[in-house]
Amino acid sequence: MKAVILAKSTERLIPNKNYRPFYNDWSMIDILIDKLTKVLPKEDIYLSCEERDYKSAADKWGIQFVLREKILATYNVSNVDMVRLVCESIPSKEDILWCTCVEPFFNEYKEILQCWDNLNKKQYDTLNVVYPMKKFMLDQGHNPIGFGFGHWHKYSQTVPPLYQISWATAILSRECIENVSYLVGKKPYWYDSYAPVIDIDTMDDFRFASMAYKSYVEQIL
Repeated sequence: MKAVILAKSTERLIPNKNYRPFYNDWSMIDILIDKLTKVLPKEDIYLSCEERDYKSAADKWGIQFVLREKILATYNVSNVDMVRLVCESIPSKEDILWCTCVEPFFNEYKEILQCWDNLNKKQYDTLNVVYPMKKFMLDQGHNPIGFGFGHWHKYSQTVPPLYQISWATAILSRECIENVSYLVGKKPYWYDSYAPVIDIDTMDDFRFASMAYKSYVEQIL
């Protein structure tokens, strides 16, 4: 198993998002690498970035660095091309643990690797992390999803879950990389995680996530 961390240097809304201080002096990249080095050898972890200057972030942790083509860090490239070309840049024919650092609360890498080892690879070609949510949601026509108004109202515990997919963590088999080149294969295994999720799209999101992460981590410690 090889792990590839996608961490481009440019972000439209949050300058230097992946590499700026997030918790104490650590960036979200530091937090992710620290977690991965606990479950994989450092020689099997690759940081993919389009700027060679950020090789220092990999050197700091003793992991590998892959210089990504600049086009693969833009919004002009398709996801299929990006997945295929990034995976091809990793010098291996092993399965890929695909990671980005935008879900810092997720820390189930040991569990998903064990789960992947135990799966029948003829039955599954990817492992995809999802977050089950039981919420009272309405569709675009303001109709209830999974419950009803009035006499058909349900308690929240009995509302069927909706699932938020994680694009930050997945395991891709070599079969999926070669035949699908996407983060969800033809035969996905859905792994439920109950870790907190905060979408970090703006500076306010970043500040809130940073404060929440500090509280979360220090309660565990």
